[in-house]
Amino acid sequence: MNNEYDILVCIYADIFSNIEHIKTSTLRIQQINTAIQNLNNNYFDNECDNLLLKEYLNMFNDDNFNNEMIDKLKNLKNYIKNKINNKCEHEWVNDTIDIDPDRSEEICYCVKCEVTKK
Repeated sequence: MNNEYDILVCIYADIFSNIEHIKTSTLRIQQINTAIQNLNNNYFDNECDNLLLKEYLNMFNDDNFNNEMIDKLKNLKNYIKNKINNKCEHEWVNDTIDIDPDRSEEICYCVKCEVTKK
């Protein structure tokens, strides 16, 4: 990852992966909870009273939360896709700017999008 494009593509791929993960995890946890409910004993009520396990099994039960999270990630994915499609092909120039009347500083910036180099 040595330029903006590569980084944006990695972000896009990660967001896509997270959306799919939420969808898959939601379905899988729903199937597990159904299996627990259909179990003909109270094993998960008595033997598995671990709070963390119970929180995990309820984590993806809130459809509103899941849908809201997926919508936010889709919006972010579209934003990143737009950034990828409109990525500037930088034209770097070196320039001098006045910091104050007695002092100047050398800068390098893109003449198209005005991003500066550090």
